[in-house]
Amino acid sequence: MEPPAIIIKRAIDKIIKGNVDGRRHQAVSMGRRKGTPLFNTCPNRFTFTRTKLSTKVLTLFLIIALLPNNSVAEQVEAQETAVLLDVHVLDSTCQDEESCNSWRPDNLVEYFGADWCEPCMEVEQEISNIDSNRSVIIQHHPSTSDNTFFSQSKMKFENQYRLLFIPSLVINGESLLTGSSQALEISQVLQQQNRTYSGISDINYQNGTLFWNASEGYNLNIWMLKDTMHEFENYSHPNLATSLLSFHSGNKSANISEWLEDWDGRLVFMLEDIGSAELTSASTQPTGNFNFNQEDYKQNDTEKDATLNPKILAIVTGLIMFTILLPGLIMFQGLRKFEDENPPDEQE
Repeated sequence: MEPPAIIIKRAIDKIIKGNVDGRRHQAVSMGRRKGTPLFNTCPNRFTFTRTKLSTKVLTLFLIIALLPNNSVAEQVEAQETAVLLDVHVLDSTCQDEESCNSWRPDNLVEYFGADWCEPCMEVEQEISNIDSNRSVIIQHHPSTSDNTFFSQSKMKFENQYRLLFIPSLVINGESLLTGSSQALEISQVLQQQNRTYSGISDINYQNGTLFWNASEGYNLNIWMLKDTMHEFENYSHPNLATSLLSFHSGNKSANISEWLEDWDGRLVFMLEDIGSAELTSASTQPTGNFNFNQEDYKQNDTEKDATLNPKILAIVTGLIMFTILLPGLIMFQGLRKFEDENPPDEQE
């Protein structure tokens, strides 16, 4: 009879090799179990294949994110700020004369409001006191909730001026008053304006054809204003923008007879460059005196530049993502190394 130690050793060898009582068994050594993840799970080969691919994709994404984004920075730096060069006005009352000749106002006030906006009523009452023979007013309704909504006004609100709130007043394309409280300062602000317009020599309308002489390389945008009733109140908006035509300033002339059919109101001609305007608060209230178009309102210019720099933004974003993904990447790398060192036993 064999010693018990030999019998036990032989039995252990059979178990490890997988042959016990004619049945196939699979055993995992304790050393291997030390590398097994918690909850008694092991990634199969298909999972590993996908994991390797996902890891490569994530790594590539992180590398791209961490690279200096020179193209974005150059685009931001090269973006030209829109400039309102000149403003002219034609009134429909001139149709009784032989020809219609434009005139240049002292100031341009663009008012963004809505009929459902209660504070706007106070603003509209205030701007009604402005001398319309010296300052021209364009009332925009950029809200889709208005029956008098105008899509071009919405584009000007969002794209050119990048505004967020109504009521808002934009003076001469560069100054901003936001809210009914600041709007009460409009008369004072207009008195302090010293804007000098140039770029349009003259505009003349005869027999359905519009003629103009203006600096080339810009857009001549023509806003049609009409007297329009308020949707809920018993008064009208005398200068509501209802239509828009745009020409290259170098065209010199255009037939607009169909567009001006039954014309009764005012045309405002704006010679503009392409881009987004930089607006500065004209209010003396505490919220004033900063650039409303910037996403960062810090007063420190160095901090502002650093925050808005696309290179730094890309690097910070990449580092944050890398920190989040690092534990998972370490675990996957460990599993890959473990599988390479301990391939699974193949069944006979």
